[in-house]
Amino acid sequence: MAPRAPDSGVPEASTPEKQGPGRPVLTAVREALAAALDWFPDDAGNRSVLIGFSGGMDSTALLHLLGGPGGVRERAGGPALLAAHLDHRLRPDSGEQARFARTVASSLGVECVSGRQDVGNRAHREGRSIEEAGRLARLDFFAEVARERGAATVLLGHTLTDQAETVLLQLARGAGTLGLGAMAPVRNDERGVVIVRPLLSVSRTEIARLVTESEWPFYPDPSNELQQFTRNRIRRQLLPLFHDAVNPQAEAALGRTASLLRDDEEWLSEITSARFREVASVVERAGSRLVRFRAVALGTAHPALARRLVREGLRIARGDLRRIGAVHIEAVLRLVRAGRGGSSVNLPGAVARLEQRVLTVAATEDASGGSAGES
Repeated sequence: MAPRAPDSGVPEASTPEKQGPGRPVLTAVREALAAALDWFPDDAGNRSVLIGFSGGMDSTALLHLLGGPGGVRERAGGPALLAAHLDHRLRPDSGEQARFARTVASSLGVECVSGRQDVGNRAHREGRSIEEAGRLARLDFFAEVARERGAATVLLGHTLTDQAETVLLQLARGAGTLGLGAMAPVRNDERGVVIVRPLLSVSRTEIARLVTESEWPFYPDPSNELQQFTRNRIRRQLLPLFHDAVNPQAEAALGRTASLLRDDEEWLSEITSARFREVASVVERAGSRLVRFRAVALGTAHPALARRLVREGLRIARGDLRRIGAVHIEAVLRLVRAGRGGSSVNLPGAVARLEQRVLTVAATEDASGGSAGES
């Protein structure tokens, strides 16, 4: 499917302020942006925002709603806008898509910074899926551009439909509250920027109707049709089945579930942090960190809390939780319950050892292997 050539802007009669279907979408964007700006003090002096702009339908809608006629930027005090596009180098037409994104942004008076990264090579090098490697590459790139250009906020075009798909995907993986909480509308990112998803309360159907009626050009991504990607199968098969056979409002229901579980996760994380300070200590040693737990306190904790404590210990010792799954957490807890001093369990990039009623968690040089083997 060929992209529609960008035009010179949005016709006056089709701006979102003047047509019914666009009003709730524009309202959602304004409310989300206001919530994001509330994260910063009034005297911060930095109200620039960066839009992750692929040129696809969702990010196109977001760019027009913010920077087009009648958009947020035209309102008094509207933020300065900057777009960023990352060429993943996964398709022969990726360069054409990048040029399209720059042209559309320019037609709205928005500068578009573009970059390139071999996502396929990154996925292979880091042992990740193409989808995950692409997601991380985009976030790294957006954060880098934001820092260079003095933008504190990065806006992404994820929709309510994306949220519902994520909940189903995480459910199939056996995730807990952290995974099932899916994407937060506003969150502080470890890369030093605030990530905002202004369209997270708006379905893709609403976005498609708005884009079509407004005649906004966008670049269709053919990879969205490939059944080899799990998310595409959820989008094309599972979510429509939920809608038809279970609940016509399945997207909204799954979005509410995610919101409720994010609240639960936030509360449980606070409890975990407080308890961690009571039962564990962190030792800095030769540029690495050891985490030491009082084994008795860990072994007698409620299973839900014990899992979280071990998970936090591994995160601190390793620096991240990549390749750490439920099976590894349970292996550590079995070690604690067995109570055999001098025994250990090997994990991806870490080792847990029980000695004299103390469980020590330390990083190892091998951060890629690990089968929870006990000794």
